[in-house]
Amino acid sequence: MYNLSVLLQSLPHIQQSRLVGSGYAAWLSWSGAPNTSMAHTLKDYGGVLMAQDTGQALWFFPGAEVFRAVARLQIWSRLNAMPMLCQVVPATFLVGYDFSLSLSLSPELTGQQANPGQDFAVWIHPKLKEAVESIPGLDLKSGPGVTGFASSVQWLQFHADQGLDYETNLGWFFVIKPLGKLGDKESILVWRDFFSEIQTALQRLDLKYISDVRDGYVIFPLGSVRLLRAWCQEMLNLIGAVKEGGREYWPCVMAAVPQRGLTFSAELPKKVGLDWNRLAPDYPHLQYRDAFPLAEWFKINEIRHGVDQEGLETWCNLSLKTGEGSGGEGSLEVPLPRKLTVGEGQGCFYCGLKDHGPATCPTRGLTRIVPEVWSKLATVNMDALVAGLQTLEKSLEPSRVAASLEHLAGGGDKLENLLARAVFEINAPGQLRVLQLVWRSRGKEWATGLSQLAPEDAPYAWASLEAVRGGELDRAETMLKQASLKYMRSYQPPSLLGFVALEKGDAHQAGFYWQEAERLSYTPLQQGYFLYLQGRVLEIQGEFKEASSLFKRAASVSPDWLDPAYREAVCLVKMGFTGQGMDILERLIERDPNIFNRILLDMELDRGRMQIMGALFSLWRVAEAKCEEEKALVATLSSEVAQRFEDGHAFFEPAQERLERMRRLTERRNFVAFRSLVSGVDEFATEMNAQVETDIKRIRARAEHYYDRLREIQREAAWFPFPKLLLEFNKDFNFCVEKMNWMRDQHLKVAENFRNTLRFLNEIEDRIGRLQKRLVTLRIVRDSTLFVLLLGRTFIWLEILGLGLALVTIPLLIYMTRQAPGNWLVTLILEQKWEFQKGLVIILSVLALGLAAVKTAFSFEKRKRQLFERKEQEFQDRVQARRAAMKGGAPGAGKAQPKASTKPPVKSPAKPGAKGK
Repeated sequence: MYNLSVLLQSLPHIQQSRLVGSGYAAWLSWSGAPNTSMAHTLKDYGGVLMAQDTGQALWFFPGAEVFRAVARLQIWSRLNAMPMLCQVVPATFLVGYDFSLSLSLSPELTGQQANPGQDFAVWIHPKLKEAVESIPGLDLKSGPGVTGFASSVQWLQFHADQGLDYETNLGWFFVIKPLGKLGDKESILVWRDFFSEIQTALQRLDLKYISDVRDGYVIFPLGSVRLLRAWCQEMLNLIGAVKEGGREYWPCVMAAVPQRGLTFSAELPKKVGLDWNRLAPDYPHLQYRDAFPLAEWFKINEIRHGVDQEGLETWCNLSLKTGEGSGGEGSLEVPLPRKLTVGEGQGCFYCGLKDHGPATCPTRGLTRIVPEVWSKLATVNMDALVAGLQTLEKSLEPSRVAASLEHLAGGGDKLENLLARAVFEINAPGQLRVLQLVWRSRGKEWATGLSQLAPEDAPYAWASLEAVRGGELDRAETMLKQASLKYMRSYQPPSLLGFVALEKGDAHQAGFYWQEAERLSYTPLQQGYFLYLQGRVLEIQGEFKEASSLFKRAASVSPDWLDPAYREAVCLVKMGFTGQGMDILERLIERDPNIFNRILLDMELDRGRMQIMGALFSLWRVAEAKCEEEKALVATLSSEVAQRFEDGHAFFEPAQERLERMRRLTERRNFVAFRSLVSGVDEFATEMNAQVETDIKRIRARAEHYYDRLREIQREAAWFPFPKLLLEFNKDFNFCVEKMNWMRDQHLKVAENFRNTLRFLNEIEDRIGRLQKRLVTLRIVRDSTLFVLLLGRTFIWLEILGLGLALVTIPLLIYMTRQAPGNWLVTLILEQKWEFQKGLVIILSVLALGLAAVKTAFSFEKRKRQLFERKEQEFQDRVQARRAAMKGGAPGAGKAQPKASTKPPVKSPAKPGAKGK
């Protein structure tokens, strides 16, 4: 016995369904191996396999084709024995928001059991009697029932007339419509080349078609599920191959229209009831009832064009599943809240929502822009963003979408509040709050213009603006027209009159007012802004091509302003040229990664959302892969900073803070975080390399300076006359020399060498300071010694000279005055000759010492300088001679060595005159 409950329990449990439809469930059980023809037949008649287990299966059919299918199987079983039991009952078809499928049956049916016999038997629920008998050749008869079936149901046995073939009534007219105006020469040429590719596929599948030359429609019938599946695969693969191969391609919209009640003619597209201008290009569109039988091969995507509650007749589109050719490369799964996209028309001028007009838009009361919304959204993980959108969907009231969104936007700091504010921020330049900033702006460019604000002037303008916000449009219009007559050269009155006309429902007049405001503007900021408003009002009217031209002009006037280019891309998407629009969006994302999140939330991109999500997935995947690479680099940079710089270095603490921010970015799954991490790591690495280069230059400069100071200390200390007293001095000096010579031979870009060099330089500086303090004492001793030596030498020479003169002069004086009268002096000298000699020697010594002191004092610095310079020159000559000898063939001469300085190493001043050795 087989239990139906086993199959029902294997189906997913759907708490909240996106789609509920009624149809028929076919429960089949068999003995032995299943017959493959059974499954193929059920699929050809539009059946959806819901669950399967050993010996039994459960199928769903959205229509009465199930009876034709089982009739076909019954007739075939009469020729080929097929032990199978089939039961057909009414069922409710459930589809979850993730497109999971389930069935709901009446409670009395869920516990049934079945035991297939030797023949093919079909039992029908009595509620389906009318549907069965409406098909010619089918009949129902009462029977004894089957053991295990619900006893409360009077089951009817199914019989099919063997004389009929019971072919399926399923069939579709497939319609292809090229986008754009086929009157353009480029459109004609490119579409003709692409249509030749389609024509080849039509001929290969032997499909007859008709085409409408004026509108470009191509229409052909598809008579079976297999043919529908084959053609959808053919078109999706063809479009992917054409795009990847660089061949001529023209975007087009496609739909498979059920043939019920329609004739094969060129007027068919106008009778379908589809808005061809809102279908997403490049994907086949079908009703859900026709798409679910193809779910095994395709991915089903919702389109939600003004549909509040979906049913089996609601339209959707198909794309290839991941890994099945082009189009299956993946897509971001970020579903927008359905309530935000519900509505008809082009949407509100201010915010883009379709459930209200400009006069009742919640953004009219906003007074300031909040660009920080996007920076906050950049901190939200993608999974949390999707969950936040689902929460936002639940928080919106179906009949008061705009009001509930306004309430959320003005609420707290939860994610749904942030998302509500972001929705209103997407088209902020088109709102009144930006107009008042333009009035006050002193700048000429958008990059800084809105931050350079003047005080409010022109009281009439601000009074009129408050009147517009208060809904007093007639009063505001009267005030502004009077101001226009008074201030004929002012752009402010027509700029606000455009909004008044817009809220009164006259979009054309609003465009004229903004043209006048543009003519009266005098800065690029103002001109670009009013060009933007003109483009926006044409976009709302559906004039996308003209709007794109105005947005392009606004972007050329204000090249730093990204919003005009963004709206140009939106217009291209609304026209169906999603590929061209995505090219612009990708360039904008390169300039500002926050555009990525803006695209995810923009309900006005709904027509091309599938292609956009696929393109964004490619960008996401590349950015995510790059982010994974950068994670390891962040750890490497952290280690390198710790190795290169010490705690006290000026670069160390800011670097640690930035690295910590980048480490936090590695934990976020957000495109902006990915790009911020990549750019942040690159920027940090560049700055760190620049810091290292700067520090190396400073190191070399400090090394040069320290070399000079050490050589000066060496020169000064080399003349110290008592070398045994220089033990501590030589220890510090030799440490400096050793470390300087080590730095001279190291590659400073190596982290360890760089860090050690910085530490050594600080130690060298401290020791040089101590050396110079000690050098003061050494100089005093040295100069005193040298002064005494010079003084002594001069004194000796003067003493010798004085004594020599006295030896000659005194005898001569005595001889010359000997005969002179009164020569008492001579007599005195002769009588006291020993005392005279001692006194003369003392006097001569005192005079010699005094003269020597005076002479030495006046000539000391000059003599000292001459002596030092002579010795220095002798030393330099010996150094040059040694270098010349090394170049002449010394081992290892001529090999390049990395150096921190071009100066030769210094040596320790071991004893006086050491530098001359």
